[in-house]
Amino acid sequence: MDRDRSQGIQSAIGFVVLVALCAGLGYGAWMVLTRPKAPDGALAARRNYSGPDSVGFVAVAGEGVELEILGPGGARTATTGGEGPGKIVRSEASVDCPGFSSPGGTESACTVSINLNTPGPGDYTVLARAAERRSVVLNVGWASATQARKGAFDVRVQVAARGATSFGIIVTREGVTQRSEPKPVAP
Repeated sequence: MDRDRSQGIQSAIGFVVLVALCAGLGYGAWMVLTRPKAPDGALAARRNYSGPDSVGFVAVAGEGVELEILGPGGARTATTGGEGPGKIVRSEASVDCPGFSSPGGTESACTVSINLNTPGPGDYTVLARAAERRSVVLNVGWASATQARKGAFDVRVQVAARGATSFGIIVTREGVTQRSEPKPVAP
């Protein structure tokens, strides 16, 4: 009789172990199948970028002026065009003039912007030019390569007729800051 009871206990223990094993495997499969998926953009950014999180882009935008950015090595990008070897690498300039001018008008309020994609660290100079005297606010925005850090600031500039005004920004691994106040540039 002891032998039958011993076999019954062994069968019960084996059954409990089997149920526990199945429950553990089921729980593990459930955790794997229901875990949240990373967004494609964030996953791609982590996969393509292995170094410390540096600045992914810098954008400068304004209305009614021409913009130009001079890079640390002397390269430049302007909204008036100018492709060539002296252009800042991975930069884009755009001008948007919705609706052109009103009837009887001679000009339109155009929005201009320059984007620097993955700019190198250093001092950059932003130049604003206008055909007539203007006071405008330029927006400077930036974000890190993984979009974990981002920021923006406004710079009010006054441009003399057929003149230029410049100010400096500093691009570092941590972000972008304004280096100098706007000042007129001698022609």
